[in-house]
Amino acid sequence: MKNLYIIALFTILSFNAAAQGYDKNYRRVSSGDLTVDKNFYLLTVIDKAPDVKSILSGNATLKTFLQKKTGILKAHVTDTCSYPVNLVNDFIWKDDTTALAKELFLVYNANKKAFDKMIDGHLRPSGYYQRFAGMTNSALLAKAWNQCFYGMDYIINQFGLGKRMRYPHIDSVSYVVTSRSYRIVLKDIMASLDEVSTSFDVFYKPSLAVAMQLMQANDRNEPARLEPLEEGINKAAFEQVKKTDWKKYRYAAIVLPGNGPTVSTTPVSPDGKIHCDAAARRYLAGDAPFIIPTGGYCYPFQGPYNEAVEMKKYLMDKYNIPASAIIAEPQARHTTTNIRNSVRLMIRYGIPTDGPSLFVTSMSQTKYSAADSFDARNKRELGYTPYTRKKQLTNHVIEFYPVMECLHMDPYDPLDP
Repeated sequence: MKNLYIIALFTILSFNAAAQGYDKNYRRVSSGDLTVDKNFYLLTVIDKAPDVKSILSGNATLKTFLQKKTGILKAHVTDTCSYPVNLVNDFIWKDDTTALAKELFLVYNANKKAFDKMIDGHLRPSGYYQRFAGMTNSALLAKAWNQCFYGMDYIINQFGLGKRMRYPHIDSVSYVVTSRSYRIVLKDIMASLDEVSTSFDVFYKPSLAVAMQLMQANDRNEPARLEPLEEGINKAAFEQVKKTDWKKYRYAAIVLPGNGPTVSTTPVSPDGKIHCDAAARRYLAGDAPFIIPTGGYCYPFQGPYNEAVEMKKYLMDKYNIPASAIIAEPQARHTTTNIRNSVRLMIRYGIPTDGPSLFVTSMSQTKYSAADSFDARNKRELGYTPYTRKKQLTNHVIEFYPVMECLHMDPYDPLDP
């Protein structure tokens, strides 16, 4: 579905094997909103690249998109529109992508020096577009634009129109979008954004603002919660990584997936405890220096517990495992992203990824994750498998090797891109 957006943008998607990818010394820029940065890093970078921003804001064709959407905001302040389909549908990009593809192609070709500087200086080394690292700059930029437009549409469809997107049981809108109270909220969002619309200086900003306001209305800031991890919950472990003698261990890390509770009276589910027990046995046997419990605020719906945080507490309380040996990954929402997000932290924290790590869990989840169907699910949902050389060792343990593509941020899942 997401390939229906600007898939034809910058028509030649050629590859360059020598193209630059992630650079561990790169320092990511910030918009002040980590949810925006993780979902739409291209847009964050544009705001910090005055030459590129000036090119886009000064383009006459792109300016018509900006004027049209700011005009819609203003009209909704006084018009009689009150239902979601009338209020937010015009901020979706899908019907505009053909015209956008044509203009953005022309803009890039006419200003390659400025755009290439941005791509080589930010998009590539950030790792946020790691899956596109082998592509030419024009192709990488096309893919990045595509992700941004699709991501904004996804958010508006889910939290504005109430559509059931990929994971409705845990990620859906919190309210009935056609209810009187939510319609009032939507109308008030339009008026609030109209009041600041003079600050919208690039064509995509009205739609981005609507998308972010919808996430805010639903308390969906999961990508930013507990951040920065290395200065908070992971501070001790982050420092310990720098002092670790990796030659002493067969495996770099033990990835421990969550299993969220179904009721709000218990922080760790029965199976979650089994996961922790299995991981603790491996850690205490000296298999690896770090456990990475992984899981976000998933169950019950909009519940108070974070899987990784609660599993870290459980491991410390029951097994006296020190905080310096436990790296919490508190954002993953699925078994696929349990592995992907854990590998992201391994790469960014400096844990070796050229050797094997362990995925340790219950027998039922091990059986599920070891199957070929799990590989297919990863490829379907992520576009790749976040591991290679997967091998089941026991009823509770799978050995795997991390892959660099895990760094890639994809707003197909806006609560955990």
